[in-house]
Amino acid sequence: MTRLAIPPDIRFGVGGFPLAFTDRPESKDRGAVFAWLRSVGLDAIELQMTYGPRMTAEQGRRYRALAIADDIKLSIHGSYYIVLASPDPAKVLRSVDTLLRTYEQADILGAREIVLHPGSLYGAPEADVSRRFAENLERFMAQLGKTDISLMIETAGKVGQMGSVDMILDVASTVKGVGPCIDFGHVHARSLGGLETADAIAQVFARIDEFQRSNPDTPTHFHYTPIHFGPRGEIQHRALSDIDGVSNKPFHPRPEPVAAGLAGLPGRFTIISETHNSQEMGAIRLKNLINSGTCGHKEVGYLVE
Repeated sequence: MTRLAIPPDIRFGVGGFPLAFTDRPESKDRGAVFAWLRSVGLDAIELQMTYGPRMTAEQGRRYRALAIADDIKLSIHGSYYIVLASPDPAKVLRSVDTLLRTYEQADILGAREIVLHPGSLYGAPEADVSRRFAENLERFMAQLGKTDISLMIETAGKVGQMGSVDMILDVASTVKGVGPCIDFGHVHARSLGGLETADAIAQVFARIDEFQRSNPDTPTHFHYTPIHFGPRGEIQHRALSDIDGVSNKPFHPRPEPVAAGLAGLPGRFTIISETHNSQEMGAIRLKNLINSGTCGHKEVGYLVE
């Protein structure tokens, strides 16, 4: 039996600019991040546009060239102010404008995935709000027209937000141009501790596996971090150093069962680490666990007889 390398359509990267990069002298030029990522064995970065798309076209073209040179996959995290599920038509119109400008910047950058939080539940049942969200999303996609940039809808980290795993996968299955972004820290926080065990994480992956097999042409995107949560859900992302070697600390999910689930998926994906101030450490850990074929006590990986 021979172990294969990680397939080239699986990417491991960081959300934003890690301290390990920004503390280096060369970080005065943020464009140096692409060569740095390649030097530490990673091949993806999610640029944070959470307060709006403000990058100049010149900077976008430069980042695109640098990313191509080092084979780094770019994605964008869209603005928190994009709220397509809002009951206020004026807010939806502003959101559409911001999202259109985000697509323009993604095209300049060469990014083919935009991550978006679906937004608040506004005190209503998720089924009702997600229906309004999906309808507005359909209208947006029709207005946008033909594109090869996918909008990745992210699971929510707070109880009062829309974004359960089932809702995300359902929208991604029905709206063309939309894919799922499953954030395991968010799933754990929103469910108030639902991903403490390997079995619970495996159940989430069973749903993702089913989605990928039914939608083989739809990209899938993942975020990973251990997380601190309270009664209303997410409080703070945590680092791997907060959980390594300490079995009784309350921060989950652990990387081993997440890596085991990732290794068994049939489709392509990107995994972005958001571990606190140490994003590269989370991404490297997941990549090494999968590449070594050992995630906890289970042997996993891409094998041929």
